[in-house]
Amino acid sequence: MPKFLYRVKKSPEEILEGSIEADSENMAVNKLMQLGYYPVWVEEEVKFSTRPFGPHSNNILRANPSTSLGINSASREDLRNLKVKAKDLSNFTRQLSDLLSSGLTLYNSLDVIEKQIEDYRLRLVIENIKNNIKDGKAFSETLKGYPAIFSNLYANLVKSGEEGGSLGEVLASIADFLEKEEDVRSRIMAALAYPILMAIAGFLTIFILIAFVVPKLTGMFIEMGEKLPLPTQILIYLSNFIKGYWVLFIIFILALIFLLKSSKSNAAAKNKIDRIKLRIPVFGNLVLKAELGRFSRTLSMLLKNGVPILHSLKITSDVIGNDIIKKQVESIYNDVRAGSSLVAAMKKNTSFPVFLINMTLVGEEGGSLDKTLSKASRVYEIEIDRIMKVITALLEPIFILIMGLVVGFIVISMLLPVFQISLTAH
Repeated sequence: MPKFLYRVKKSPEEILEGSIEADSENMAVNKLMQLGYYPVWVEEEVKFSTRPFGPHSNNILRANPSTSLGINSASREDLRNLKVKAKDLSNFTRQLSDLLSSGLTLYNSLDVIEKQIEDYRLRLVIENIKNNIKDGKAFSETLKGYPAIFSNLYANLVKSGEEGGSLGEVLASIADFLEKEEDVRSRIMAALAYPILMAIAGFLTIFILIAFVVPKLTGMFIEMGEKLPLPTQILIYLSNFIKGYWVLFIIFILALIFLLKSSKSNAAAKNKIDRIKLRIPVFGNLVLKAELGRFSRTLSMLLKNGVPILHSLKITSDVIGNDIIKKQVESIYNDVRAGSSLVAAMKKNTSFPVFLINMTLVGEEGGSLDKTLSKASRVYEIEIDRIMKVITALLEPIFILIMGLVVGFIVISMLLPVFQISLTAH
């Protein structure tokens, strides 16, 4: 019967090494788990091998791009600040969950995923994580070394999975959460894409008309020496202004975009912008529903995976994007920490509607808070879809009306001098 070398955790602080006989690697893992150990690394013993015992002797420097480049090619600070796409993170989490559920150890699961990663920087991150795990460091603690990839929410959920012996199930929950967040985000972007493209196309059309077409037509009227109607004079002024200052106009737009982006790092500016967002008709309601849905979904997942309510609220406040709602979640956290019930704390904050408060009350009294919050998040997803349909239905005719008025003004301004000349001739 084959013999397998292993490294296991007997407790968070105690690590054991040894060997065990089993028909396969999965059987070896199952035997170790039945003995109450948490397998970190398992590998079949190679007879007549001269390599030292233990996971550090594993063929780490195998020939692939990640090792040929080495850790030195991407500094630790670069890896720490490395960001990945939400879709890539959810795919990684889903794969890891599936591999763990199939019986592979965490180390071997990461090894399989590492070989499939194309981005060498992400591959280096996974390799570093593997090395830390082989050294006996907890997976959750290792993830905290890469905060730009693995959020506080992610790391804490992984920790709860490690402590409860259900890492595969917890990772599946995280993957579901990430996929749902990406789905909601993509639906919002898809719904807004058409109105935004329509606005850009309309703006460019008007810009071309005023900057290039109008000057050629108005030039003829000016040469005639006739006094032009007021609308035509206004149009000529706008045309000359745009032709003379279009570069400054573009610089102004770019500066505005830069200021909006940089405001994210300015707490006071971000607070004001987030407050304005909530006050915009229809759009403000969309922002509120999206944040309430995120609050419900995040808190539900944390509670479902055994994270205490106080810690769950603290983590949830980090997930909220809008500063105004974030501060209210922090207020709820402080009230609950002081001994208040979750429902009583929510009632003190204006952003939390009666519906969500009632759902929370039902969950608290029935001992199923995670389930009722999950239902609430699904309701908010439906609400978001409804609001997006309203926004799309409103913006399309508004843009058409604005375009019609502007183009109509241009046409009338061009025709008025013609009518005036015609009347003078008669």
